[in-house]
Order: sequence, then C-alpha cells, then structure tokens
Amino acid sequence: MDNAEMLTPKEVGKRIKERRNEIGISMPELGRRVGVNKSTIQRYETDGVNPNRSMIINGLADALQTTPEWLTGLSDEKEVKESGDSRTVCEGEVLDHLNSFLDAVNRTVQPEVQRRFLTSTLCLLIDLFSVTAQHYGRTLNEIDRLAGDEALKKSIQQYTIDVDDIITPVYRREMEAPIEDMKRFLDGLLHIFDKGRTRVDTAYLYNILHDAQARLNAANDSVAP
Repeated sequence: MDNAEMLTPKEVGKRIKERRNEIGISMPELGRRVGVNKSTIQRYETDGVNPNRSMIINGLADALQTTPEWLTGLSDEKEVKESGDSRTVCEGEVLDHLNSFLDAVNRTVQPEVQRRFLTSTLCLLIDLFSVTAQHYGRTLNEIDRLAGDEALKKSIQQYTIDVDDIITPVYRREMEAPIEDMKRFLDGLLHIFDKGRTRVDTAYLYNILHDAQARLNAANDSVAP
C-alpha cells in the first residue's frame, strides 16, 4: 500500500473485531491470548486502540494471526507469511536472541566453566525479568480496571484530572521494587571479581531472584479469591 496512512483508533478497533470474527475466536479467548480480560477487548473493539501503541498492537496482531501493519492500515497484507515453524512472533524473537548469545559465547569464551557461569547468569536474569514482566501484567490489569471504572471516569471529567496523574502512581507502586531488584542484580554483576567487602557471588544473585519471586507470590496471594 503506497503512501498509506495509519488508521484512526476506532478504525483499528473495527479491524480487531473483523479479524477476531474471521478466525472464529471469542472476546475472552482473545483476551486470554494477549493477557487481558474480556472487557478490555470489548473496549479495544468499541473505543479503538491508538495505532502508535506498538506494544498493544503487536500483541493483538500476534494473537489474531495477522500483521501489525494490517491492523494499523499500513498494509493490505492481512495474512502472516508462513515461516516454516509454529512459533509465535515473541517466541521467535526470544529464541533468535538466545541462539545469538550461545553462538557468541561459544566463539569467544573458551573455558567451559566460564561458559556455564555466563549461561547460568543469563538464566537468572531471564527469571528475574519474568518476575518483572508479571508485575507489569498486574500493572496493566489495574490500569484496565481503572479505565472501566465509571465513577472514576466521571471524577476525571468533573475535576479535569489528568489520566496520567492516576496511571503513573499505579505504575510506580507496582514496578518500583522489581526494577530495583534488576538494578541490584546488574550492580552485583559488576562486583563479581572485586576484592574485599564489595565482592559478590552467584548466591547473592540467586537470593535477589528468590526474594523477588517471594514478593510476587505474596502480592498474588493478597488478591486471590
């Protein structure tokens, strides 16, 4: 599509609904695939989605087996070209990066023990980022809940409250601790070979992950029915 312009948010919403019906999945199923609830999908289809919100658009495109370009109007190509495997876009990206990491380590790091150290450290970092991602998911769910709160909508309109004034504290409250854990982990890597009191070992890094996972479990338990 030459000189294509992005669709409006409402037009994007119509394409989401069109494609969902085309592949024969329900709103709850689409929500499950992208990690949101049915009401959020309903809001996407009715109120629309900003085509510049690439994280949401990419997730929806993956779940709807289409392309972000089609969802946003930048292409007429609706179907994803076959790649010869059944991996999702996210899986493909992660596996490609992991393969690049392994190739680089095998080429440049000769002692097997050091290869294992780097690989083990990366696994810990991935697990820690998984905890961070789950906190991020909790944040999005809370923001979606607030977005559907009619009383809150009226207050925003009545008192001319900036939506960011509500969303930002939610994000900071949920994400501050996991991001600090990530900082501590990366700072720990810097001191692996230090001498004296600043030196850390892999047990220190593991404990950061352990504590982060325990905090996430406690947070999930506190909202469990």
